Amino acid sequence: MSKIFVTGATGVLGRRAIPLLVAAGHDVTALARSAEKASTLVDQGATPIECDLFDPESVRSAVAGHDAIAHLATNIPTGSSAMRKRGWRTNDRLRSEGSRNLAAAAVDLGIGRYLQESITFPYADGGDAWIDEQAACDYFWGNRTTADAERSAASVTAAGGAGVVLRFAMFMATDSAHMQTYVQLAGKGMWGLFGTDEGYASFVAADDAAAAVVAALDAPAGTYNIAESEPLRRSDHRSALAAAVGRTGLRTLPLVERMAGEAGENLARSHRISSRAFRDVTPWQPTVAAVDVWSRFP
Repeated sequence: MSKIFVTGATGVLGRRAIPLLVAAGHDVTALARSAEKASTLVDQGATPIECDLFDPESVRSAVAGHDAIAHLATNIPTGSSAMRKRGWRTNDRLRSEGSRNLAAAAVDLGIGRYLQESITFPYADGGDAWIDEQAACDYFWGNRTTADAERSAASVTAAGGAGVVLRFAMFMATDSAHMQTYVQLAGKGMWGLFGTDEGYASFVAADDAAAAVVAALDAPAGTYNIAESEPLRRSDHRSALAAAVGRTGLRTLPLVERMAGEAGENLARSHRISSRAFRDVTPWQPTVAAVDVWSRFP
């Protein structure tokens, strides 16, 4: 059993990871920003704690005495705010300042394991080729701070600990705001995903992503992609989503994609993400094909 400090404990990923960590026998301390969220964490078997991730001393006090840190906190904007730089300010701070403070505390206090949430979106367009962790990245302003977060994890490894970066594909879950938006658009006959139908779209079911967090506690230091085993082309997802909402087809939104600028270009890339490296070093295996989740939305 390990004592683990978790940020982002009540988000799409965290609220699934906490029960799994507790079930695995770990003693979990989880960051809570409201009394309601604290109560939820208690019900899940975790100990809630208050902490300002942007205050180094607050962070140091909160993580003292733990064996591992799992930094899963994000603040991803949705809708039109995702197309504006100011919409990403808090998320950027979590990945730059927050990650730096947590990693520094881990090094100073001798906390041996640090898990860092990251994403696969920065990878350059891969066409039909599989994309592994050595593939080139092509950042834009909305995801550039993922590199800061990953450097923080690497600093823990450099100091003799184990820094583990989990690059998640887009979460597929019925409680994901992004997925709900796609379904709402589809109900009106519109296809919300950017990019060509021939391009690959990689997802990971949120339950599988949470299981990866647990498995990462025993993984060697390094950077790992976390995605479904067999990503499909956007055309497969378009057909599945249309069927799920009772439509014969969905019309594209080229004007919206153009207006999205760099953010739209990033989301339009073809990403056939391979998570073989993580599967090779842990027992983790994704269990859900993302295309099947569209039919589960209410």
